[in-house]
Amino acid sequence: MRDGADKGAREGRREGYAEGINDGERDGRRNGTNEGDSAGRAAGYRDGYGVDQSAGTQQGNADGQNAGINNGTEAGKRRCYDAGYTNGYNGAYAEAKQLGQQDAASYSNGYAKGQADAAVMESESGRKAGYQAGFAQRENELQTSTADMRGLKSAGTKSVRGMDLPIELARNGYATPEERQAYERGYREGYQRSYRRAYDDAKREGYNERYHQAYRRAYDNQFSISYRTGFADGKDKGYKAAYRAAYNSAYASFYEEYSNREYADQRALGLSNGRATGQREGFEAGCAEQTKRGYNAGYQKMAAEVYPGAFEAGKQAGIAAADKHYSENAVLKVSGISFYDENSNGQFEAGENIMLRAEVRNFGFQKSDTVTVVVKSERGEITLVPDLRAEGVGGRGKAAVNLNIGRLYDVVAPDSDALVVTFTERGRQIGDARQMYTRTNPNKVAIINKDDTAIKEKAGWLFVGTVTKLNSGEKVLITGEKDDWYKVRRSAVGAGSWNEGFVKKGKVSVQ
Repeated sequence: MRDGADKGAREGRREGYAEGINDGERDGRRNGTNEGDSAGRAAGYRDGYGVDQSAGTQQGNADGQNAGINNGTEAGKRRCYDAGYTNGYNGAYAEAKQLGQQDAASYSNGYAKGQADAAVMESESGRKAGYQAGFAQRENELQTSTADMRGLKSAGTKSVRGMDLPIELARNGYATPEERQAYERGYREGYQRSYRRAYDDAKREGYNERYHQAYRRAYDNQFSISYRTGFADGKDKGYKAAYRAAYNSAYASFYEEYSNREYADQRALGLSNGRATGQREGFEAGCAEQTKRGYNAGYQKMAAEVYPGAFEAGKQAGIAAADKHYSENAVLKVSGISFYDENSNGQFEAGENIMLRAEVRNFGFQKSDTVTVVVKSERGEITLVPDLRAEGVGGRGKAAVNLNIGRLYDVVAPDSDALVVTFTERGRQIGDARQMYTRTNPNKVAIINKDDTAIKEKAGWLFVGTVTKLNSGEKVLITGEKDDWYKVRRSAVGAGSWNEGFVKKGKVSVQ
């Protein structure tokens, strides 16, 4: 322990003192620089702030006075000018507008323009209105005059043993390895205790010695530099603050005075300019009103003269066009459209045919082409007949349409649905309808719950063959029961060629 303590004290003091010197130098320089900068700037700013304040006040007063006088004068002149302009404009505008409202030339020009526009516009308007009225009148007559229509048609230590004693240890008097180990333990303990104590004391001594030297040197150097910077900044800020306060005060005082003075020449100029503008714009506004009155009067007078004749001529043209259209074409309309069940008991039942009835009328004098009939179901579960058609209808004739449009699935779900039908002839739609109906199903229907559900030949599992396999959502008809099985039959719309079989009850849902 003695040997270790001696060496630890020597090395600890040497290394600690050196470390303390380095840390003290670094920290002293850094802190001295920072604090010297802050103190220097503050002292310089304080000493420089009041140096040029009197000059700033003097210059601010002068500049504020000049700006206040100039801007106040401009504002006052503008105020007087605007007030004069408003007074002159308003009075002159009203007088000149009255004169314009009595201007005969404006009225005459408007009257002539109104008549010219009416002669063109009302003539065209009358002709179009008459044409539409005539065509509609004649069309109504042709569609209501059906006396000659024909009859209805259908369509994842070594342990060390004893070792030789080194010559170095033997020379030191060790008789056994155990004595060597005890020496080493004592040495380490003495070294560590002395090293840490000597290191800390020496480091603290070196740190304090060097810190104060470095701090004072850095502080004094930085203080003088920052003082000059702070002095210049304070001098500038003091000047500006004094200038700004003096400027604002002087500006406000002189602006108030000069902006409220009376500038008679500007008021008079505004009055004169306002009158001139008011007279011009007032007269223009009055003439515009007078022109509008004349236009309306001329338009109405001419409209009363040309409209009736144009309407009558257009009406006769419309009648003639209707006659020509009906005489050269087939004009079809479909009425009485409805869907009904095949046995007419009012129930749309599973497996039953659905019928369509309607009446097609031809109001024209030419025979129509074949009428195409398209039926759609909004929910499905009906087999629709494709390419539905009805024969053409003769001129001035009518025909009854009675068609089988499709058959409801034998596994149809009892629910409401809607059928939509459209009739077209030569690509033109001549009628359409939508009808809601309620479906019924006296059959017992099973719905497969899971894909690859087996349909068995018999009700059981052992040695029983599979008829077919069905997928989720497919439907079959239930024709009987046996224990935990349903006897089922393939639907008319089902897939495959199988006919009958058995399915486990837990594999299906009953509709």
